[in-house]
Amino acid sequence: MPTSYASAEREHGAPVSRTERDLDWSLIDARLLSLFADRDLLSRVRRLHKVELSSVWHLTVRALEKHREERFPALASLDVHRRVVEGLAGESLLIASSMFLDSLSEAEDFFELSFKTIKSKLGKSLDVAASERAMRAARVATAAAEVLGSFDAARKYMHTENFALGGSTPAELLRTAEGERLVLNELQTHAEGGPI
Repeated sequence: MPTSYASAEREHGAPVSRTERDLDWSLIDARLLSLFADRDLLSRVRRLHKVELSSVWHLTVRALEKHREERFPALASLDVHRRVVEGLAGESLLIASSMFLDSLSEAEDFFELSFKTIKSKLGKSLDVAASERAMRAARVATAAAEVLGSFDAARKYMHTENFALGGSTPAELLRTAEGERLVLNELQTHAEGGPI
């Protein structure tokens, strides 16, 4: 992928890694829900002439940079639940995919949807299952980027077999809420100074 969020943060002097500290899940969720509702980002994703994850990632990085200075109020779990049940924007499928996947075929496999179906969701609200999977993927990719220092490192982590996860890759486990919990627990352990 062309640009990393961490390198953009380093250019502006903001800290990237949060190791040896607790990750604030409610702030990560608030930041992601803001990203998934960013009208400019959603519009730019819809207007792409040729949809490729690298193009979506480039747009996502720009939106993350724009939101970096904002102060997000912490969200209660019930607020996040309500937003997911209401349905995230269809573009969230591509935005979340761009954070940790390299190709549209990987996105099709992860979301268990054809590209034609993914494209038909643009400009519409997702159902609960697709919204939840997009949120899980983006949450774990963002947490991994914070712990490991960049989305590039997070992307590598997401596709590397992990002994602590029973030999599975984190990306494989994101298909279920229980798998997400396992990956987030492992990232939290690393943030507190443990091995990854």
